[in-house]
Amino acid sequence: MVEFVNVTKRWGSFTAVDGVSLHVNAGEFLTLLGPSGCGKTTLLRMLSGFEKPTSGRVLLDGKDVTDAPPYEREVNQVFQSYALFPHLTVRENIEFGLKMKKVGRDEMRQRVDEAVRMVALAEYQRRRPSQLSGGQRQRVALARAIVNRPKVLLLDEPLSALDASLRQNMQIELKRLQAKLGITFVFVTHDQEEALTMSDRIAVINRGKVEQIDTVQEIYHKPKTNFVATFIGKANVIHGTVIPGGDDTTLRVNIEPGLDLGVCRDGPFGDKARIAVRPEKINLTKHRPAGENAFEVTVLEELFRGAIDELLIRTAGGLELTVLVANEGQMEEAVHRGDRVWCQIHPQDAVLIAD
Repeated sequence: MVEFVNVTKRWGSFTAVDGVSLHVNAGEFLTLLGPSGCGKTTLLRMLSGFEKPTSGRVLLDGKDVTDAPPYEREVNQVFQSYALFPHLTVRENIEFGLKMKKVGRDEMRQRVDEAVRMVALAEYQRRRPSQLSGGQRQRVALARAIVNRPKVLLLDEPLSALDASLRQNMQIELKRLQAKLGITFVFVTHDQEEALTMSDRIAVINRGKVEQIDTVQEIYHKPKTNFVATFIGKANVIHGTVIPGGDDTTLRVNIEPGLDLGVCRDGPFGDKARIAVRPEKINLTKHRPAGENAFEVTVLEELFRGAIDELLIRTAGGLELTVLVANEGQMEEAVHRGDRVWCQIHPQDAVLIAD
Protein backbone atom coordinates (compact mmCIF):
# COMPACT_ATOMS: atom_id res chain seq x y z
CA MET A 1 0.00 0.00 0.00
CA VAL A 2 2.86 2.40 0.86
CA GLU A 3 6.46 2.32 -0.28
CA PHE A 4 9.39 4.62 0.38
CA VAL A 5 12.20 4.06 -2.14
CA ASN A 6 15.59 5.40 -1.01
CA VAL A 7 13.98 8.58 0.36
CA THR A 8 16.18 11.41 1.67
CA LYS A 9 15.11 14.76 3.09
CA ARG A 10 17.59 17.56 3.76
CA TRP A 11 17.26 21.10 5.03
CA GLY A 12 20.52 22.80 4.13
CA SER A 13 23.32 20.76 5.69
CA PHE A 14 20.94 18.89 8.03
CA THR A 15 19.72 15.46 6.92
CA ALA A 16 16.39 14.59 8.57
CA VAL A 17 15.77 11.36 6.61
CA ASP A 18 18.71 9.47 5.15
CA GLY A 19 18.09 6.96 2.34
CA VAL A 20 15.05 5.23 3.85
CA SER A 21 13.44 2.32 1.98
CA LEU A 22 10.47 0.52 3.53
CA HIS A 23 7.02 -0.73 2.61
CA VAL A 24 3.69 -0.91 4.43
CA ASN A 25 1.30 -3.74 3.58
CA ALA A 26 -2.39 -3.16 2.88
CA GLY A 27 -4.42 -3.33 6.10
CA GLU A 28 -1.29 -3.26 8.27
CA PHE A 29 -0.70 -1.26 11.45
CA LEU A 30 2.89 -0.02 11.06
CA THR A 31 4.51 2.19 13.69
CA LEU A 32 7.42 4.55 13.07
CA LEU A 33 9.20 4.53 16.42
CA GLY A 34 12.13 6.63 17.55
CA PRO A 35 13.27 9.52 19.76
CA SER A 36 12.38 13.14 19.09
CA GLY A 37 14.19 14.51 16.04
CA CYS A 38 14.91 11.11 14.47
CA GLY A 39 12.94 11.80 11.27
CA LYS A 40 9.73 9.81 11.84
CA THR A 41 7.35 12.79 11.52
CA THR A 42 9.23 13.98 8.43
CA LEU A 43 8.60 10.57 6.84
CA LEU A 44 4.91 10.91 7.67
CA ARG A 45 4.74 14.41 6.18
CA MET A 46 6.37 13.20 2.97
CA LEU A 47 3.72 10.49 2.74
CA SER A 48 0.91 12.99 3.33
CA GLY A 49 2.37 15.47 0.81
CA PHE A 50 3.19 18.27 3.24
CA GLU A 51 6.92 17.79 2.55
CA LYS A 52 8.68 16.81 -0.66
CA PRO A 53 11.72 14.46 -0.60
CA THR A 54 15.09 15.85 -1.58
CA SER A 55 15.59 12.57 -3.42
CA GLY A 56 13.87 9.19 -3.71
CA ARG A 57 10.27 8.22 -4.41
CA VAL A 58 7.04 7.78 -2.42
CA LEU A 59 4.48 5.30 -3.76
CA LEU A 60 0.85 4.93 -2.67
CA ASP A 61 -1.01 1.82 -3.82
CA GLY A 62 1.55 1.40 -6.62
CA LYS A 63 1.25 5.00 -7.84
CA ASP A 64 4.17 7.44 -7.62
CA VAL A 65 2.88 10.37 -5.54
CA THR A 66 6.26 11.99 -4.83
CA ASP A 67 5.25 15.25 -6.51
CA ALA A 68 1.48 15.01 -5.93
CA PRO A 69 -0.15 17.63 -3.65
CA PRO A 70 -1.89 16.44 -0.44
CA TYR A 71 -5.41 16.73 -1.86
CA GLU A 72 -4.58 14.24 -4.64
CA ARG A 73 -3.49 11.52 -2.19
CA GLU A 74 -5.96 9.06 -0.67
CA VAL A 75 -4.62 9.59 2.83
CA ASN A 76 -5.89 11.38 5.93
CA GLN A 77 -3.91 12.51 8.94
CA VAL A 78 -4.75 12.75 12.64
CA PHE A 79 -2.52 15.35 14.28
CA GLN A 80 -1.15 15.48 17.83
CA SER A 81 -3.20 18.65 18.46
CA TYR A 82 -6.31 17.11 16.78
CA ALA A 83 -6.72 20.36 14.70
CA LEU A 84 -10.48 20.56 15.21
CA PHE A 85 -12.46 23.66 14.21
CA PRO A 86 -13.47 25.24 17.56
CA HIS A 87 -16.54 27.02 16.15
CA LEU A 88 -18.04 23.84 14.64
CA THR A 89 -19.94 21.09 16.42
CA VAL A 90 -18.72 17.50 16.55
CA ARG A 91 -20.93 16.56 13.61
CA GLU A 92 -19.93 19.62 11.59
CA ASN A 93 -16.23 18.83 12.16
CA ILE A 94 -16.78 15.28 10.88
CA GLU A 95 -18.78 16.50 7.87
CA PHE A 96 -16.21 19.09 6.82
CA GLY A 97 -14.08 16.91 4.53
CA LEU A 98 -17.13 15.42 2.82
CA LYS A 99 -18.52 18.89 2.12
CA MET A 100 -15.22 19.89 0.53
CA LYS A 101 -15.51 16.83 -1.73
CA LYS A 102 -19.13 17.76 -2.52
CA VAL A 103 -20.48 14.39 -1.36
CA GLY A 104 -24.28 14.13 -1.72
CA ARG A 105 -26.44 14.96 1.30
CA ASP A 106 -27.88 11.46 1.79
CA GLU A 107 -24.51 9.73 1.44
CA MET A 108 -22.89 12.29 3.74
CA ARG A 109 -25.52 11.71 6.43
CA GLN A 110 -25.07 7.94 6.18
CA ARG A 111 -21.26 8.09 6.36
CA VAL A 112 -21.20 10.57 9.25
CA ASP A 113 -23.73 8.49 11.21
CA GLU A 114 -21.55 5.42 10.70
CA ALA A 115 -18.36 7.23 11.78
CA VAL A 116 -20.07 8.68 14.87
CA ARG A 117 -21.22 5.20 15.92
CA MET A 118 -17.74 3.74 15.41
CA VAL A 119 -16.15 6.21 17.82
CA ALA A 120 -19.09 6.16 20.29
CA LEU A 121 -19.91 9.88 20.06
CA ALA A 122 -23.59 9.78 19.10
CA GLU A 123 -24.72 11.70 22.20
CA TYR A 124 -22.05 14.41 21.74
CA GLN A 125 -22.78 15.40 18.13
CA ARG A 126 -24.06 18.89 18.96
CA ARG A 127 -21.22 19.81 21.30
CA ARG A 128 -18.22 21.90 20.35
CA PRO A 129 -14.59 20.79 20.96
CA SER A 130 -14.28 23.03 24.06
CA GLN A 131 -17.08 21.00 25.68
CA LEU A 132 -15.28 17.67 25.20
CA SER A 133 -12.58 15.80 27.10
CA GLY A 134 -9.20 15.05 25.53
CA GLY A 135 -10.21 11.50 24.68
CA GLN A 136 -13.47 12.66 23.09
CA ARG A 137 -11.66 15.26 20.98
CA GLN A 138 -9.27 12.57 19.84
CA ARG A 139 -12.19 10.39 18.75
CA VAL A 140 -13.70 13.32 16.81
CA ALA A 141 -10.39 13.73 14.95
CA LEU A 142 -10.41 10.00 14.16
CA ALA A 143 -14.01 10.10 12.93
CA ARG A 144 -13.24 13.12 10.72
CA ALA A 145 -10.39 11.14 9.14
CA ILE A 146 -12.10 7.76 8.66
CA VAL A 147 -15.32 9.27 7.26
CA ASN A 148 -13.34 10.08 4.10
CA ARG A 149 -12.49 6.37 3.73
CA PRO A 150 -8.80 6.91 3.01
CA LYS A 151 -6.56 4.11 1.81
CA VAL A 152 -4.04 5.08 4.49
CA LEU A 153 -4.60 6.79 7.84
CA LEU A 154 -1.63 8.69 9.26
CA LEU A 155 -1.44 9.31 13.01
CA ASP A 156 1.22 11.65 14.39
CA GLU A 157 1.50 10.98 18.16
CA PRO A 158 -2.29 11.37 18.60
CA LEU A 159 -2.27 9.97 22.16
CA SER A 160 0.63 11.95 23.64
CA ALA A 161 -1.60 14.64 25.21
CA LEU A 162 -3.74 12.12 27.12
CA ASP A 163 -3.17 10.91 30.67
CA ALA A 164 -1.80 7.40 31.18
CA SER A 165 -5.10 5.65 31.92
CA LEU A 166 -6.97 7.25 29.01
CA ARG A 167 -4.04 6.61 26.69
CA GLN A 168 -4.17 2.88 27.44
CA ASN A 169 -7.92 2.79 26.75
CA MET A 170 -7.46 4.67 23.48
CA GLN A 171 -4.70 2.28 22.40
CA ILE A 172 -7.19 -0.59 22.65
CA GLU A 173 -9.90 1.41 20.87
CA LEU A 174 -7.56 2.42 18.04
CA LYS A 175 -6.34 -1.13 17.45
CA ARG A 176 -9.92 -2.45 17.51
CA LEU A 177 -11.07 0.26 15.10
CA GLN A 178 -8.22 -0.42 12.70
CA ALA A 179 -9.02 -4.14 12.64
CA LYS A 180 -12.71 -3.38 11.99
CA LEU A 181 -12.07 -0.89 9.17
CA GLY A 182 -9.20 -2.72 7.50
CA ILE A 183 -7.54 0.63 6.70
CA THR A 184 -3.74 0.80 6.56
CA PHE A 185 -2.48 2.71 9.62
CA VAL A 186 0.91 4.46 9.78
CA PHE A 187 1.43 5.55 13.37
CA VAL A 188 4.20 7.79 14.74
CA THR A 189 5.26 7.62 18.39
CA HIS A 190 8.30 7.84 20.66
CA ASP A 191 6.59 5.61 23.26
CA GLN A 192 8.04 2.09 23.12
CA GLU A 193 5.25 0.44 25.11
CA GLU A 194 2.62 2.08 22.89
CA ALA A 195 4.36 0.77 19.77
CA LEU A 196 4.61 -2.77 21.13
CA THR A 197 0.97 -2.78 22.21
CA MET A 198 -0.59 -1.56 18.97
CA SER A 199 1.58 -2.50 16.00
CA ASP A 200 1.74 -5.37 13.54
CA ARG A 201 5.26 -4.22 12.65
CA ILE A 202 7.59 -1.52 13.94
CA ALA A 203 10.18 0.51 12.04
CA VAL A 204 12.76 1.72 14.58
CA ILE A 205 14.30 4.98 13.35
CA ASN A 206 17.49 6.61 14.61
CA ARG A 207 19.17 9.70 13.14
CA GLY A 208 17.16 9.52 9.94
CA LYS A 209 17.81 5.83 9.23
CA VAL A 210 15.71 2.70 9.79
CA GLU A 211 17.75 0.53 12.16
CA GLN A 212 15.29 -2.38 12.09
CA ILE A 213 11.80 -3.07 10.73
CA ASP A 214 10.13 -6.22 11.97
CA THR A 215 7.23 -7.72 13.89
CA VAL A 216 6.85 -6.59 17.51
CA GLN A 217 8.03 -10.01 18.75
CA GLU A 218 11.19 -9.94 16.60
CA ILE A 219 11.95 -6.32 17.50
CA TYR A 220 11.75 -7.10 21.21
CA HIS A 221 13.26 -10.59 21.42
CA LYS A 222 15.80 -10.31 18.56
CA PRO A 223 17.04 -6.71 18.27
CA LYS A 224 19.65 -6.32 15.55
CA THR A 225 21.49 -3.23 16.81
CA ASN A 226 22.62 -1.69 20.07
CA PHE A 227 20.14 1.19 19.63
CA VAL A 228 17.12 -1.09 19.11
CA ALA A 229 18.08 -3.26 22.08
CA THR A 230 18.43 -0.33 24.48
CA PHE A 231 15.67 1.95 23.13
CA ILE A 232 12.90 -0.66 23.30
CA GLY A 233 12.46 -1.96 26.83
CA LYS A 234 15.41 -2.72 29.09
CA ALA A 235 18.44 -4.64 27.91
CA ASN A 236 21.78 -5.66 29.36
CA VAL A 237 24.49 -5.08 26.73
CA ILE A 238 27.53 -7.26 27.36
CA HIS A 239 30.88 -6.98 25.54
CA GLY A 240 33.14 -9.98 25.07
CA THR A 241 35.85 -11.69 23.02
CA VAL A 242 35.09 -14.67 20.79
CA ILE A 243 37.05 -17.78 21.84
CA PRO A 244 37.34 -21.36 20.50
CA GLY A 245 34.87 -23.94 21.68
CA GLY A 246 31.64 -23.16 19.90
CA ASP A 247 29.78 -25.31 17.39
CA ASP A 248 27.44 -24.79 14.41
CA THR A 249 24.74 -23.20 16.57
CA THR A 250 26.64 -21.75 19.54
CA LEU A 251 29.42 -19.19 19.87
CA ARG A 252 31.74 -19.10 22.90
CA VAL A 253 32.38 -15.60 24.25
CA ASN A 254 34.71 -14.67 27.09
CA ILE A 255 33.12 -11.92 29.20
CA GLU A 256 35.70 -11.58 31.96
CA PRO A 257 38.39 -13.79 33.53
CA GLY A 258 36.76 -17.07 34.48
CA LEU A 259 33.41 -16.30 32.81
CA ASP A 260 32.54 -17.62 29.33
CA LEU A 261 29.07 -17.64 27.80
CA GLY A 262 27.57 -19.83 25.12
CA VAL A 263 25.63 -17.56 22.75
CA CYS A 264 23.26 -18.36 19.88
CA ARG A 265 25.30 -17.88 16.68
CA ASP A 266 22.51 -15.91 14.92
CA GLY A 267 24.01 -12.41 14.63
CA PRO A 268 27.07 -10.29 13.75
CA PHE A 269 30.47 -10.89 15.32
CA GLY A 270 34.19 -10.73 14.58
CA ASP A 271 36.96 -11.12 17.12
CA LYS A 272 34.69 -9.20 19.47
CA ALA A 273 31.00 -9.75 20.20
CA ARG A 274 28.27 -7.54 21.60
CA ILE A 275 25.43 -9.36 23.35
CA ALA A 276 21.97 -8.15 24.44
CA VAL A 277 20.08 -9.95 27.20
CA ARG A 278 16.63 -8.89 28.40
CA PRO A 279 16.45 -8.57 32.22
CA GLU A 280 13.48 -10.98 32.50
CA LYS A 281 15.47 -13.65 30.62
CA ILE A 282 18.09 -13.93 33.36
CA ASN A 283 17.33 -16.71 35.84
CA LEU A 284 18.36 -16.55 39.50
CA THR A 285 18.41 -19.43 41.95
CA LYS A 286 19.80 -20.18 45.41
CA HIS A 287 21.35 -23.43 44.19
CA ARG A 288 23.62 -24.11 41.22
CA PRO A 289 21.42 -24.91 38.20
CA ALA A 290 22.11 -27.67 35.68
CA GLY A 291 23.29 -26.69 32.22
CA GLU A 292 25.69 -24.09 30.80
CA ASN A 293 26.07 -20.36 31.37
CA ALA A 294 25.66 -20.57 35.16
CA PHE A 295 27.77 -18.34 37.41
CA GLU A 296 27.67 -16.81 40.88
CA VAL A 297 26.72 -13.16 41.45
CA THR A 298 26.13 -10.75 44.32
CA VAL A 299 22.86 -8.82 44.65
CA LEU A 300 23.74 -5.12 44.92
CA GLU A 301 20.25 -3.53 44.96
CA GLU A 302 16.60 -4.56 45.06
CA LEU A 303 13.78 -2.30 43.88
CA PHE A 304 10.08 -3.08 44.35
CA ARG A 305 8.09 -2.37 41.15
CA GLY A 306 4.68 -3.81 41.96
CA ALA A 307 4.24 -7.17 40.24
CA ILE A 308 7.99 -7.49 39.70
CA ASP A 309 11.23 -6.82 41.55
CA GLU A 310 14.18 -5.19 39.81
CA LEU A 311 17.55 -6.48 41.02
CA LEU A 312 21.04 -5.21 40.25
CA ILE A 313 23.61 -8.00 40.35
CA ARG A 314 27.41 -8.06 39.98
CA THR A 315 29.76 -10.80 38.82
CA ALA A 316 33.11 -11.58 40.41
CA GLY A 317 34.84 -9.54 37.69
CA GLY A 318 32.63 -6.48 38.21
CA LEU A 319 30.05 -6.87 35.41
CA GLU A 320 26.71 -5.41 36.54
CA LEU A 321 23.41 -6.71 35.17
CA THR A 322 19.76 -5.80 35.72
CA VAL A 323 17.34 -8.65 36.43
CA LEU A 324 13.53 -8.60 36.59
CA VAL A 325 11.85 -11.31 38.65
CA ALA A 326 8.26 -11.98 39.64
CA ASN A 327 7.47 -11.31 43.28
CA GLU A 328 6.24 -14.84 43.76
CA GLY A 329 7.11 -18.21 42.31
CA GLN A 330 10.38 -17.56 40.48
CA MET A 331 12.69 -17.80 43.48
CA GLU A 332 12.70 -20.54 46.08
CA GLU A 333 13.41 -17.90 48.71
CA ALA A 334 13.36 -14.11 48.75
CA VAL A 335 16.52 -12.42 47.48
CA HIS A 336 17.91 -9.41 49.29
CA ARG A 337 20.77 -7.00 48.90
CA GLY A 338 24.09 -8.64 49.73
CA ASP A 339 22.97 -12.20 48.92
CA ARG A 340 25.14 -14.51 46.82
CA VAL A 341 23.04 -16.38 44.26
CA TRP A 342 23.45 -18.32 41.02
CA CYS A 343 22.69 -16.68 37.70
CA GLN A 344 21.98 -18.47 34.41
CA ILE A 345 21.52 -17.12 30.89
CA HIS A 346 20.36 -19.60 28.26
CA PRO A 347 22.20 -19.30 24.90
CA GLN A 348 18.97 -18.61 22.96
CA ASP A 349 18.32 -15.57 25.20
CA ALA A 350 21.73 -14.00 24.52
CA VAL A 351 21.34 -12.12 21.22
CA LEU A 352 24.30 -10.93 19.13
CA ILE A 353 23.83 -7.30 18.04
CA ALA A 354 25.66 -4.78 15.85
CA ASP A 355 27.27 -1.59 17.19
